[in-house]
Amino acid sequence: MEHKGYGLAFLAGVTWGTLGIISHYLGETGVGPFEIAFLRLLFAFLSMFVFYLITDREKLKIGREGIKHSLLIGIITQGTMSLAIYKCISMTSTTVGVMMVCLGPLFTAVLSRIFFKEKITIFKGLALSLAFYGAFLVVTGGDASALKANGIGLLIGLVSALAYGFFPILTKRIPEKCNLTGILMYSFLVGAVYVFSMVDTKILLGTLSLKMIGISVVLGLIPTVLSCTFYSLALKYTTPTKAGIMSLVELPTAAIIGHFLMGEYLFVVNVIGIVVLLLGTVVSKIELPKKRKAVMAG
Repeated sequence: MEHKGYGLAFLAGVTWGTLGIISHYLGETGVGPFEIAFLRLLFAFLSMFVFYLITDREKLKIGREGIKHSLLIGIITQGTMSLAIYKCISMTSTTVGVMMVCLGPLFTAVLSRIFFKEKITIFKGLALSLAFYGAFLVVTGGDASALKANGIGLLIGLVSALAYGFFPILTKRIPEKCNLTGILMYSFLVGAVYVFSMVDTKILLGTLSLKMIGISVVLGLIPTVLSCTFYSLALKYTTPTKAGIMSLVELPTAAIIGHFLMGEYLFVVNVIGIVVLLLGTVVSKIELPKKRKAVMAG
Protein backbone atom coordinates (compact mmCIF):
# COMPACT_ATOMS: atom_id res chain seq x y z
CA MET A 1 0.00 0.00 0.00
CA GLU A 2 2.98 2.30 0.46
CA HIS A 3 3.29 2.58 -3.32
CA LYS A 4 -0.16 4.19 -3.30
CA GLY A 5 1.21 6.77 -0.87
CA TYR A 6 4.13 7.52 -3.18
CA GLY A 7 1.75 7.90 -6.11
CA LEU A 8 -0.51 10.30 -4.23
CA ALA A 9 2.48 12.34 -3.00
CA PHE A 10 3.75 12.47 -6.58
CA LEU A 11 0.38 13.82 -7.75
CA ALA A 12 0.48 16.36 -4.92
CA GLY A 13 3.84 17.58 -6.17
CA VAL A 14 2.75 17.74 -9.81
CA THR A 15 -0.42 19.72 -9.04
CA TRP A 16 1.48 22.01 -6.65
CA GLY A 17 4.00 22.58 -9.44
CA THR A 18 1.35 24.49 -11.43
CA LEU A 19 1.18 27.17 -8.73
CA GLY A 20 3.79 29.42 -10.34
CA ILE A 21 2.32 29.71 -13.80
CA ILE A 22 -1.28 30.12 -12.60
CA SER A 23 -0.15 32.77 -10.08
CA HIS A 24 1.74 34.49 -12.91
CA TYR A 25 -1.40 34.79 -15.02
CA LEU A 26 -3.39 35.98 -12.01
CA GLY A 27 -0.73 38.60 -11.32
CA GLU A 28 -1.18 39.92 -14.88
CA THR A 29 -4.69 41.02 -13.90
CA GLY A 30 -3.13 43.60 -11.56
CA VAL A 31 -3.29 41.94 -8.15
CA GLY A 32 -0.24 41.77 -5.88
CA PRO A 33 1.36 38.76 -4.14
CA PHE A 34 -0.68 39.02 -0.94
CA GLU A 35 -3.90 39.35 -2.93
CA ILE A 36 -2.92 36.23 -4.89
CA ALA A 37 -2.35 34.34 -1.62
CA PHE A 38 -5.76 35.45 -0.35
CA LEU A 39 -7.61 34.60 -3.57
CA ARG A 40 -5.96 31.17 -3.75
CA LEU A 41 -7.19 30.19 -0.29
CA LEU A 42 -10.58 31.87 -0.60
CA PHE A 43 -11.49 30.16 -3.87
CA ALA A 44 -10.09 26.84 -2.64
CA PHE A 45 -12.64 27.03 0.18
CA LEU A 46 -15.50 28.30 -1.99
CA SER A 47 -15.00 25.65 -4.70
CA MET A 48 -15.04 22.83 -2.13
CA PHE A 49 -17.95 24.31 -0.19
CA VAL A 50 -20.17 24.72 -3.26
CA PHE A 51 -19.25 21.26 -4.57
CA TYR A 52 -20.10 19.44 -1.34
CA LEU A 53 -23.14 21.64 -0.70
CA ILE A 54 -24.55 20.13 -3.90
CA THR A 55 -23.16 16.58 -3.72
CA ASP A 56 -22.60 15.58 -0.08
CA ARG A 57 -23.55 17.95 2.72
CA GLU A 58 -22.15 15.58 5.35
CA LYS A 59 -18.69 16.73 4.25
CA LEU A 60 -19.54 20.21 5.52
CA LYS A 61 -19.79 18.96 9.13
CA ILE A 62 -16.56 18.64 11.11
CA GLY A 63 -17.49 18.85 14.82
CA ARG A 64 -15.51 20.46 17.64
CA GLU A 65 -12.38 18.36 17.21
CA GLY A 66 -12.43 19.05 13.48
CA ILE A 67 -12.59 22.80 14.14
CA LYS A 68 -9.43 22.53 16.25
CA HIS A 69 -7.53 20.81 13.44
CA SER A 70 -8.86 23.28 10.83
CA LEU A 71 -7.64 26.20 12.93
CA LEU A 72 -4.19 24.67 13.40
CA ILE A 73 -3.71 23.78 9.73
CA GLY A 74 -5.29 27.03 8.53
CA ILE A 75 -3.18 29.31 10.72
CA ILE A 76 0.14 27.44 10.71
CA THR A 77 0.38 25.94 7.23
CA GLN A 78 -2.10 27.78 5.01
CA GLY A 79 -1.92 31.30 6.40
CA THR A 80 1.57 31.57 7.86
CA MET A 81 3.24 29.80 4.94
CA SER A 82 1.48 32.02 2.39
CA LEU A 83 2.35 35.25 4.18
CA ALA A 84 5.92 34.21 4.93
CA ILE A 85 6.78 32.95 1.44
CA TYR A 86 5.41 36.03 -0.32
CA LYS A 87 7.05 38.35 2.20
CA CYS A 88 10.34 36.48 1.73
CA ILE A 89 10.08 36.84 -2.05
CA SER A 90 9.29 40.57 -1.76
CA MET A 91 12.35 41.09 0.48
CA THR A 92 14.75 38.81 -1.41
CA SER A 93 13.89 37.08 -4.69
CA THR A 94 11.70 34.34 -6.14
CA THR A 95 14.75 32.05 -6.24
CA VAL A 96 15.41 32.44 -2.53
CA GLY A 97 11.72 32.00 -1.71
CA VAL A 98 11.47 28.76 -3.67
CA MET A 99 14.63 27.35 -2.11
CA MET A 100 13.37 28.17 1.37
CA VAL A 101 10.16 26.21 0.78
CA CYS A 102 12.29 23.30 -0.47
CA LEU A 103 13.64 23.05 3.08
CA GLY A 104 10.12 22.03 4.16
CA PRO A 105 10.73 18.24 3.88
CA LEU A 106 13.85 18.64 6.04
CA PHE A 107 11.74 20.22 8.79
CA THR A 108 9.15 17.48 8.24
CA ALA A 109 11.81 14.82 8.86
CA VAL A 110 12.87 16.47 12.12
CA LEU A 111 9.28 17.02 13.25
CA SER A 112 8.38 13.41 12.37
CA ARG A 113 11.20 12.26 14.60
CA ILE A 114 9.81 14.38 17.45
CA PHE A 115 6.08 13.65 17.06
CA PHE A 116 6.01 10.15 15.55
CA LYS A 117 9.44 8.73 16.53
CA GLU A 118 10.09 8.19 12.80
CA LYS A 119 13.71 7.15 12.32
CA ILE A 120 15.86 9.12 9.89
CA THR A 121 17.58 6.18 8.17
CA ILE A 122 20.65 6.34 5.93
CA PHE A 123 18.46 6.13 2.85
CA LYS A 124 16.13 8.87 4.06
CA GLY A 125 19.10 11.10 4.81
CA LEU A 126 20.59 10.39 1.38
CA ALA A 127 17.23 10.99 -0.28
CA LEU A 128 16.85 14.35 1.48
CA SER A 129 20.38 15.36 0.48
CA LEU A 130 19.89 14.38 -3.16
CA ALA A 131 16.46 16.00 -3.36
CA PHE A 132 17.68 19.26 -1.84
CA TYR A 133 20.81 19.38 -4.02
CA GLY A 134 18.73 18.64 -7.10
CA ALA A 135 16.32 21.42 -6.10
CA PHE A 136 19.29 23.77 -5.71
CA LEU A 137 20.48 22.98 -9.25
CA VAL A 138 16.99 23.33 -10.74
CA VAL A 139 16.34 26.70 -9.10
CA THR A 140 19.79 28.33 -9.18
CA GLY A 141 21.57 26.52 -12.01
CA GLY A 142 24.34 25.77 -9.52
CA ASP A 143 25.10 29.44 -8.89
CA ALA A 144 25.06 29.98 -5.13
CA SER A 145 25.24 33.76 -5.59
CA ALA A 146 21.57 33.61 -6.64
CA LEU A 147 20.76 32.93 -2.99
CA LYS A 148 22.34 36.13 -1.64
CA ALA A 149 19.77 37.89 0.50
CA ASN A 150 19.32 39.91 3.65
CA GLY A 151 19.15 38.09 6.96
CA ILE A 152 15.57 39.06 7.82
CA GLY A 153 14.36 37.86 4.43
CA LEU A 154 16.07 34.50 4.93
CA LEU A 155 14.63 34.18 8.44
CA ILE A 156 11.11 34.80 7.11
CA GLY A 157 11.83 32.23 4.39
CA LEU A 158 12.75 29.67 7.05
CA VAL A 159 9.42 30.39 8.76
CA SER A 160 7.64 29.54 5.49
CA ALA A 161 9.63 26.30 5.24
CA LEU A 162 8.81 25.36 8.83
CA ALA A 163 5.11 26.09 8.24
CA TYR A 164 5.19 23.97 5.07
CA GLY A 165 6.97 21.19 6.94
CA PHE A 166 4.23 21.19 9.57
CA PHE A 167 1.45 20.36 7.07
CA PRO A 168 2.02 16.57 6.92
CA ILE A 169 2.59 16.48 10.69
CA LEU A 170 -0.69 18.22 11.51
CA THR A 171 -2.58 16.22 8.88
CA LYS A 172 -1.16 12.90 10.10
CA ARG A 173 -2.41 13.71 13.61
CA ILE A 174 -6.04 14.00 12.49
CA PRO A 175 -7.95 10.97 13.90
CA GLU A 176 -9.48 8.50 11.43
CA LYS A 177 -12.96 9.26 12.75
CA CYS A 178 -12.66 12.94 11.73
CA ASN A 179 -13.85 14.35 8.42
CA LEU A 180 -10.50 15.02 6.68
CA THR A 181 -12.12 16.65 3.64
CA GLY A 182 -14.13 19.06 5.75
CA ILE A 183 -11.12 19.91 7.92
CA LEU A 184 -9.03 20.78 4.85
CA MET A 185 -11.87 22.84 3.39
CA TYR A 186 -12.29 24.97 6.51
CA SER A 187 -8.52 25.29 6.91
CA PHE A 188 -8.54 27.18 3.59
CA LEU A 189 -11.17 29.54 5.02
CA VAL A 190 -9.14 30.08 8.19
CA GLY A 191 -6.04 30.74 6.10
CA ALA A 192 -7.90 33.19 3.85
CA VAL A 193 -9.18 35.17 6.86
CA TYR A 194 -5.66 35.18 8.31
CA VAL A 195 -4.02 36.38 5.08
CA PHE A 196 -6.69 39.05 4.51
CA SER A 197 -4.91 41.22 7.09
CA MET A 198 -2.16 41.85 4.50
CA VAL A 199 -4.48 42.43 1.52
CA ASP A 200 -4.89 45.83 -0.15
CA THR A 201 -8.66 45.95 -0.64
CA LYS A 202 -8.38 48.85 -3.10
CA ILE A 203 -6.22 46.72 -5.41
CA LEU A 204 -8.49 43.73 -4.93
CA LEU A 205 -11.69 45.63 -5.81
CA GLY A 206 -10.01 47.63 -8.55
CA THR A 207 -8.90 44.51 -10.43
CA LEU A 208 -12.15 42.59 -9.97
CA SER A 209 -13.17 40.96 -13.26
CA LEU A 210 -14.45 37.69 -14.69
CA LYS A 211 -10.89 36.87 -15.82
CA MET A 212 -9.52 37.45 -12.33
CA ILE A 213 -12.24 35.30 -10.77
CA GLY A 214 -11.78 32.54 -13.37
CA ILE A 215 -8.03 32.30 -12.82
CA SER A 216 -8.57 32.44 -9.03
CA VAL A 217 -10.90 29.44 -9.27
CA VAL A 218 -8.26 27.45 -11.20
CA LEU A 219 -5.59 28.54 -8.69
CA GLY A 220 -7.80 27.45 -5.82
CA LEU A 221 -8.61 24.08 -7.38
CA ILE A 222 -5.44 22.67 -8.94
CA PRO A 223 -2.40 23.70 -6.85
CA THR A 224 -4.43 24.13 -3.66
CA VAL A 225 -7.42 21.79 -3.24
CA LEU A 226 -6.01 18.93 -5.35
CA SER A 227 -2.43 19.17 -4.06
CA CYS A 228 -3.48 19.32 -0.38
CA THR A 229 -6.00 16.50 -0.87
CA PHE A 230 -3.46 14.23 -2.61
CA TYR A 231 -0.84 15.06 0.04
CA SER A 232 -3.23 14.35 2.92
CA LEU A 233 -4.34 11.03 1.42
CA ALA A 234 -0.72 10.03 0.80
CA LEU A 235 -0.08 10.25 4.54
CA LYS A 236 -2.49 7.37 5.11
CA TYR A 237 -0.12 5.04 3.28
CA THR A 238 3.40 6.37 3.89
CA THR A 239 5.42 8.45 6.35
CA PRO A 240 5.49 12.27 6.40
CA THR A 241 9.21 12.32 5.49
CA LYS A 242 8.81 10.09 2.43
CA ALA A 243 5.71 11.96 1.28
CA GLY A 244 7.56 15.26 1.67
CA ILE A 245 10.51 14.10 -0.40
CA MET A 246 8.26 12.71 -3.15
CA SER A 247 6.21 15.93 -3.29
CA LEU A 248 9.36 17.82 -4.33
CA VAL A 249 8.57 16.75 -7.91
CA GLU A 250 6.77 20.11 -7.85
CA LEU A 251 10.07 21.73 -8.84
CA PRO A 252 10.69 19.68 -12.02
CA THR A 253 7.02 20.17 -12.89
CA ALA A 254 7.29 23.94 -12.49
CA ALA A 255 10.57 24.01 -14.44
CA ILE A 256 9.12 22.02 -17.34
CA ILE A 257 5.97 24.17 -17.42
CA GLY A 258 8.11 27.30 -17.36
CA HIS A 259 10.20 25.97 -20.24
CA PHE A 260 7.31 25.14 -22.56
CA LEU A 261 4.75 27.80 -21.62
CA MET A 262 6.75 30.79 -20.35
CA GLY A 263 9.93 30.65 -22.39
CA GLU A 264 12.16 29.91 -19.39
CA TYR A 265 15.02 27.96 -20.96
CA LEU A 266 16.25 24.82 -19.22
CA PHE A 267 20.05 24.53 -19.29
CA VAL A 268 21.97 21.29 -18.91
CA VAL A 269 22.64 21.96 -15.23
CA ASN A 270 18.89 22.44 -14.61
CA VAL A 271 18.14 19.12 -16.30
CA ILE A 272 20.85 17.45 -14.20
CA GLY A 273 19.18 18.94 -11.13
CA ILE A 274 15.84 17.43 -12.17
CA VAL A 275 17.48 14.01 -12.57
CA VAL A 276 19.23 14.27 -9.18
CA LEU A 277 16.02 15.36 -7.47
CA LEU A 278 14.06 12.49 -9.01
CA LEU A 279 16.86 10.13 -7.96
CA GLY A 280 16.34 11.38 -4.41
CA THR A 281 12.63 10.49 -4.57
CA VAL A 282 13.57 6.98 -5.74
CA VAL A 283 16.14 6.53 -2.96
CA SER A 284 13.49 7.51 -0.40
CA LYS A 285 11.62 4.33 -1.31
CA ILE A 286 14.54 2.03 -0.45
CA GLU A 287 14.28 0.06 2.78
CA LEU A 288 16.72 -2.39 4.32
CA PRO A 289 15.47 -6.01 4.33
CA LYS A 290 13.81 -6.89 7.62
CA LYS A 291 16.37 -9.62 8.39
CA ARG A 292 19.24 -7.22 7.90
CA LYS A 293 17.44 -4.64 10.06
CA ALA A 294 17.21 -7.21 12.83
CA VAL A 295 20.90 -8.07 12.56
CA MET A 296 21.88 -4.38 12.63
CA ALA A 297 19.56 -3.78 15.61
CA GLY A 298 21.18 -6.70 17.42
